[in-house]
Amino acid sequence: MKKIKKPYLESIDEVEKNLSTDKKEGLTSEEAAKRLKKNGENRLEEKSEISIWRVFIEQFKSIVMLLLLVAAILSFFIGEMVEGIAVLVVIFITALLGLIMEYKAGKSIEALQKSVHSKAKVIRQGKTHEISTKKIVMGDLIKIEEGDKVPGDGRLIKSEGLSLNESMLTGESDPVKKTCEALEGDEEVKLANRKNMVFMGSSVLKGSGIFIVTATSSQTEIGKISEMLKNTEQEDTPLEKRLEQTGRYLIVLTLIITGLVAIIGYFTGKPLEDMLKTSVALAIAAVPEGLPAAATITLAIGMNRMVKKKALVRNLPAVETLGSATIFCTDKTGTLTENEMTLQKIIVNEREIDVSGTGYEPKGDFKEGDSKINPEDDPALSKVLMTGLLCNDATLQEKESDQWEVVGDPTEGALIVGAKKAGFDKKKIEETYERIDVIPFDSKRMFMAVLYQSPEEGQKIFLKGAPDKVLKMCGQIYGEDGPREFTEDHRQKLQEKNKELAMESYRILGLAYKENLDDKDLSLEDEIENEMVFLGFVAMVDPPREGVKASIQEASEAGIRTLMLTGDQEETAMGIAKSVGIEVDEAAMLKDKSVEELSTEALKDNLKHNSMYARITPKDKLKIISALKDNHEIVAMTGDGVNDAPALKKADIGIAMGIRGTTVAKESSDMILLDDRYGTIVEAVRQGRVIFDNIQKFIHYLLSCNLSEIIFIFLSILLGLPVPLVALQILWLNVVTGVFPALAMAWEVPENKVMQRKPRDPKSPIITNRYKVLISFQGFVISLGPLATYAFVLARDLELSQARTVGFMTLAMVHLLQVFNVRRKNGLGYDRNFIKNPYLIGALILTLSLQFVAVYVPGIQGILNTSALSIDLWLYIIIGAFVPNILLQVIAYIRNKRKEA
Repeated sequence: MKKIKKPYLESIDEVEKNLSTDKKEGLTSEEAAKRLKKNGENRLEEKSEISIWRVFIEQFKSIVMLLLLVAAILSFFIGEMVEGIAVLVVIFITALLGLIMEYKAGKSIEALQKSVHSKAKVIRQGKTHEISTKKIVMGDLIKIEEGDKVPGDGRLIKSEGLSLNESMLTGESDPVKKTCEALEGDEEVKLANRKNMVFMGSSVLKGSGIFIVTATSSQTEIGKISEMLKNTEQEDTPLEKRLEQTGRYLIVLTLIITGLVAIIGYFTGKPLEDMLKTSVALAIAAVPEGLPAAATITLAIGMNRMVKKKALVRNLPAVETLGSATIFCTDKTGTLTENEMTLQKIIVNEREIDVSGTGYEPKGDFKEGDSKINPEDDPALSKVLMTGLLCNDATLQEKESDQWEVVGDPTEGALIVGAKKAGFDKKKIEETYERIDVIPFDSKRMFMAVLYQSPEEGQKIFLKGAPDKVLKMCGQIYGEDGPREFTEDHRQKLQEKNKELAMESYRILGLAYKENLDDKDLSLEDEIENEMVFLGFVAMVDPPREGVKASIQEASEAGIRTLMLTGDQEETAMGIAKSVGIEVDEAAMLKDKSVEELSTEALKDNLKHNSMYARITPKDKLKIISALKDNHEIVAMTGDGVNDAPALKKADIGIAMGIRGTTVAKESSDMILLDDRYGTIVEAVRQGRVIFDNIQKFIHYLLSCNLSEIIFIFLSILLGLPVPLVALQILWLNVVTGVFPALAMAWEVPENKVMQRKPRDPKSPIITNRYKVLISFQGFVISLGPLATYAFVLARDLELSQARTVGFMTLAMVHLLQVFNVRRKNGLGYDRNFIKNPYLIGALILTLSLQFVAVYVPGIQGILNTSALSIDLWLYIIIGAFVPNILLQVIAYIRNKRKEA
């Protein structure tokens, strides 16, 4: 195998020879494996891998860390070296914890994204296989078609109406039409002018082709300029911005309280040094050290849960937006239905022929009424099956014994399976029929046409497409004795039959052909404008997916309306819509108008009543999404094609199909459905709501606990009591008591009726005004228990160190019990669901154990200024911790009863 410097100047035969391959059969599996081992995988060097040092440095940029750093500096300034060092240690531990969580989460997301491998259709040993693009080697034969991303550089050997977008390499946005002819001359040709080459990373806009891979990985054109693709600075997500706002809120609160304490201290004659120590203690009390780590781990756990449910979220903002979605715009085929089309009926010569068998296994019979038919003895039926077989880009493969799969469009696959049931084999037929030209199917033309050359029968055209479109293109109809006049009566009957079948949820295609072409100079497009011969209809069915009706109902209960946008005809779409539970208002349906013909205002009004749109083009989808957003809807939209990419980007949540979706669609999306199921979207919304709930819970927990510390200290000073906690005790409470239970909130089970509440307003903050009031109230209540206990033991003339230990332990206990006030939004915290979160049980046991260490281990006692406690003091601690908790649970019970009433 030689290295080719200028394959665009060489003939196909020269490229074939130089790369030691076969332009028809491709490489053998053994040769491909050797080349892969020698040259490595076909992937570019990944520059954007997560850097440990970068993530670690990022931890010090938060408001939380800055506030702690100020506290450390103040500690050193007033000579409290131990406290200053301890605060610095906490800063380091917090940063390290954030690093571990964020790095692992980032790596997890990175791994999940890489798990969605791009696939390529490669011909090896004469058979087409779908393999990972990483396994492609030089000399491979690759098939490409509309919607594919080119997996390597290559020399075209077949091009059928092929146009590519190469703007990422050339900067030119116009489609590039491709040819197979060698370029003339021996000079270097500019990239944009290499019409017989395809390049890695470009996308197929139209047509199809086959190319020989001439370069992979770093040897490709995009590989050579990959150094230019530097990592861009990533913006903070909305969640990170809101957490930063929460941090600023805490700073303002701390400054206000610190200012009040300073004023009180000044008027009561407190020494300046005592006031500075108190300021340090308040600053530390205000910092929720566990906030960044808890946010990161909650998102990471939630996203991992989502991928287990077959939903891969590609960016964090989508997690939040999912909980706000009000509209699902979904395709029909493969999302609401099984995407396993089966040919069931053929309408030819006013006869209705039933085809037995299901799925892709090519076994079944052809019957007219009760009589079995041999297609080889039926010219009209044979022509229908031959047309469906040759006007086709899909392939049928046997994976294992009696296990078959279709590579390509499922509708085309159904036609191949139907033809194979009759004994027609595409590969054998194409040994005598050579494809000369093709007009690929697209959403505007609504048909596909191919031109074949046969040595014995000359040139023939085979065409398939939307029934109404094909009927208009035909001037004759195939009868018992061959082509004859296509009367208006025939057309009327066929149109009525088409509607009848469509109402039964069949997908209908019209088939036509043309032979004995007189003018060999006419192009394929010119020939099909002349009179084609109508053959008949084929009717296929794609049954609704199991469980999709229940999922649509669940979405409806969650305040989410489902809109079906499909390219199918209206009758077929209506049949499926009704069978899956989508409400169809026939009065609002667009019967004689298209979406394109409606004004924006008319469409906005129609969307309020209509939930089903047929004969939709990608341009229509974009218009519909714009109108929905103008109606203040939060739109999630599914898509799979190249032309869906603008609509996926326009939607609030773009959802690409993981199985049948094109690479371009996936890269334009926020989320990928790994199983293409509608139910997965609904499950992703559930998980998105659970993630947001759990984020709210740990923020609620951390802020209420930290606020209780501030109020405890503030009220003690206001009452003329000594400062109840030293800085190191507050640090211990925040790092130990705060972090572990907060982290465990990430595993909290979903709230009851999480999918029965309305979508969340995406503009609302994480901590709403209602939550601020609740947090403030609970923070005040849970501070009263430690305050009363601290004041009581001081009145018994206990040493200050021991009284502070009682206050320290009461505050720790009341914080642990605060978990039960936070973990349920609409219920009591002491429910049976508590045992479903073993991480929370473990966190509470661990935290309580560490509190005993803080009080009874001599070495730790000295650092924290604690002392051992007697049994009677423990009784005060238990009363001081449980009374506020019981009070809050009673209030919650009364509130819930009022809601139920």
